[in-house]
Amino acid sequence: MFKKYFVKAFAALVGVLFMMPKLTSAQGPNLTKALAKDTAVTVGQLSNGLTYYIKPNAKPAQKVELRLVVKAGSILENPDQQGLAHFMEHMEFNGLKHYPKNELVDYLQKIGVRFGADLNANTGWDRTYFMVPIPTDNPANLEKGFQIVGDWAGGALITTDEVNEERHVILEELRMRDLNAQTRMLRKFLPDMLNGSRYAYRMSGGKDSIVADANPNLIREFYHDWYRPDLMAVIVVGDITVPEAEAFIKKYFGELKAPKAERARTYYHVEPYTKKQALVVSDSETTSYGYTLMYPAHKVKIDKTIGDYRKGLIKSIFIQCLNRKLRDIAQVSNPPFAGAQFDLSGSIGGITLQDEGMELDVTPIDNLQQSINAAVGALLNVAKYGFSPADIKTSEKAYLPYYENAYQERNDRPSASFTDVYADAFMKGTPLISISSEYNYVKELLPTITEKDINDYAREILVTPKHFFTMVTGPQKGKLVLPTEQGLLNMTNAAFEQQVQKNTEQKTAVNLLSQAPAPGKIVSETKDAALASITYTLSNGIKVTIKPTDFQKDQVLFSGVKYGGTNLYGAADKSNTTFLSSVIGTMGYGQFTPTQLSDFLSGIQANVGVSMSNIADMVSGSSSVKDIKTMLELTYLKLTSPRKDTALLRGWYSKLEARLPLLNADPQNAFKDSLTKFMYSNNPLTPIVIPTQQDMKNIDVDRILNIYKEQFGNAAGFHFFFVGNVNADSLKPLIEKYLASLPVEDIKPTYKDNGLRMVSGDKTFNFYKGSDKKSILLDIYHGDIAYSPELALRANMLGQIMTIELLNIVREEKQWIYSGGVSASVTKLPYGHYSITAQMPCGPENVQNIFTELDREIKGYIENGVSAEDLEKVKKAMIEQYKEEIKNNGTWAAELQQSLFWGSDKNDFLNYEQRVNAVTGEEIKATAGQLLQNNYIKVASFPQK
Repeated sequence: MFKKYFVKAFAALVGVLFMMPKLTSAQGPNLTKALAKDTAVTVGQLSNGLTYYIKPNAKPAQKVELRLVVKAGSILENPDQQGLAHFMEHMEFNGLKHYPKNELVDYLQKIGVRFGADLNANTGWDRTYFMVPIPTDNPANLEKGFQIVGDWAGGALITTDEVNEERHVILEELRMRDLNAQTRMLRKFLPDMLNGSRYAYRMSGGKDSIVADANPNLIREFYHDWYRPDLMAVIVVGDITVPEAEAFIKKYFGELKAPKAERARTYYHVEPYTKKQALVVSDSETTSYGYTLMYPAHKVKIDKTIGDYRKGLIKSIFIQCLNRKLRDIAQVSNPPFAGAQFDLSGSIGGITLQDEGMELDVTPIDNLQQSINAAVGALLNVAKYGFSPADIKTSEKAYLPYYENAYQERNDRPSASFTDVYADAFMKGTPLISISSEYNYVKELLPTITEKDINDYAREILVTPKHFFTMVTGPQKGKLVLPTEQGLLNMTNAAFEQQVQKNTEQKTAVNLLSQAPAPGKIVSETKDAALASITYTLSNGIKVTIKPTDFQKDQVLFSGVKYGGTNLYGAADKSNTTFLSSVIGTMGYGQFTPTQLSDFLSGIQANVGVSMSNIADMVSGSSSVKDIKTMLELTYLKLTSPRKDTALLRGWYSKLEARLPLLNADPQNAFKDSLTKFMYSNNPLTPIVIPTQQDMKNIDVDRILNIYKEQFGNAAGFHFFFVGNVNADSLKPLIEKYLASLPVEDIKPTYKDNGLRMVSGDKTFNFYKGSDKKSILLDIYHGDIAYSPELALRANMLGQIMTIELLNIVREEKQWIYSGGVSASVTKLPYGHYSITAQMPCGPENVQNIFTELDREIKGYIENGVSAEDLEKVKKAMIEQYKEEIKNNGTWAAELQQSLFWGSDKNDFLNYEQRVNAVTGEEIKATAGQLLQNNYIKVASFPQK
């Protein structure tokens, strides 16, 4: 279902500091005082009305993020322009004053900017947003970047030839994006959900008929009317000074002029409902049922004062308390619904607008009335009885730790993380507040927020509505029988008339571990100067590596790996290994159910997860500096104390079982499932894509617990890694207590090649399902090969070069696709093998054309190699990416594992730039000849015949 749950930034943060003394009214903050402006960002306006935001930011070095925000989107289209706001976005990449035709993308690729991943844009109802990061290792790049954004603002050529060529690409984008069950249902319910608002009739895709015959003059008219300085903002964040940025802005945007007879920019709204209305929307290809209840909308109020900010905190705590209550209802042995979410934000139906809507979304299981009663009953319960002190405390206590973490890392944020904030400020008029100010506001205001404040707000908000919109979506045929619209209205009215009982509170444990483990010892240590790391060997044989970094002040990444994995188990255990993580996670650990553990950890910046690959058992986690101890306690708990709870497992099973019959209705799901079975010749070990009823029956909880204990309960062979702001001396006692104490058995861990292989030879697989006229094309080359790091590097580069070339030909020249790409990898374990896959969504009529072009291109790579220009573009992009990643804790955590556990040569990573630059065109040609000649599968999906 088309739903995204948007909550204002701080509304997603939960918790409060209870240890601080409550302020008296004399001590209280001045609630009428205006919110402090962020002085680190320079906000200015040119005489022509263009707004600009400039923030110097050091991370990453030698890079500047540039954005252009246009306060105009599809909502402003005339009836004969529907779809042309989005069309105009495309034209900005197809001919500018200083970069005609496709020269823009070509130039940016040459300086290391990737099309799609870095260079991009999007069109919404109210805005169009362009983004480009500019590497500044060459100073000339920076001015070019401002020149590009200046051309976007006022130098688009919009030639007739480019319009005629691009229309086919846009139609392919709309085919890929909009031809599905979700969009079909969206078009049906949006007019009623948005109460007849213009938003319902101006989706950014517009009308295919208008796009297909788009008149270039109408596109030029939209550009002329709405791409004007008073509706634009330029955002500059990165390694640049304010005077330098202002000079470029004045140079490239100061001459922009508003059009004569300027059109008024109208702002549209969603009017409140004036009646009770119900809607039932179905589609044969949807894979789930959904129930939605929406209260009347009202205009969003912008926070301006400290008092407004305090009200926002109250609202956020209320939302989190209510969603926790809904979560708990879904996590029982016989849940009335699979999940439910309450939202109160500047969005309606998941669409961000100028209005605020209150929305309840429910995923029913097999009894719609029961699901509606339970969800609406939760609202009535809170309205009548309020939240308990324990409810509020649990939801509140994460706020201050969140802001503490953000404050500690205020100088470590990447430039790109600021740009959307400034764009929102321009669009909505929201104030820009520094994290330092927010941290101080939260510290000052949270102790003043009482239980009464939260419950008074709940009673104010949760008044039974006189008017509302309610809806059910789902397939016509399935476990649930869809009601009539009157029947749905009756169900919702009945739910509001029910009597509710006060909930009883349940106590939870006060410690993660019921008994502290007996510490072990560190018996030896080894330093690696090149990796700047220390490795300890513990008394139980486990190894631990620490790498201190200063990339982020309040981040510690933790991981662990040992030989093991799902390949050790045969076909009889396929369901058990496939669902192991879900089953274990559903039942909880130690004294805690999953919800109890989540509540216990509220306010603690620590998490740990366990998983299995085909050849390894893995642990991953992260924490703030002060919560490292909790992270290690959590690790000990999860490795040693899986919990058996068959009642909770029944609830999980009932939710999954209800959805199983629907999964195959989605053509894309069915395609993946059938293709996987074909690729592995229906081998009993073939991975499960869509579970069957038999797959579910094969789940054995006791067997899952045994496998879990075999792989994780025996810690022999584990190598753990800490990367981040860690101090070895303070970490040693914790390592000895929680890792050196892990139980080990005298069993040497191992992994296994289970013999599962893709079908050999040259094969073709066609799949027919669904009503939409769209196809997915895959061209897969694969096979066994001796692994080497250099072959893996060259294969990766070959895939990127193929992507550039194929997009140039299949998208730009032929206009057969909107997007697509080639991925290539060479894998060492459990056996040496490679895979190169080209994937392209397209129209069914172009499948064979694209296969023919792919074959022609591949033959060219084998016989003639690749162009020197494409090779240099890929090298530049890879090196730019490496420069950023080498300053990232996650990158180092992965590389330490590769070097110190899996046995890769550390110099492969440390000398990455030299290795990339050393690759020649002849080597890429040889790699193409080695990997692109035998063992291929040509795959295509089609609509049902």
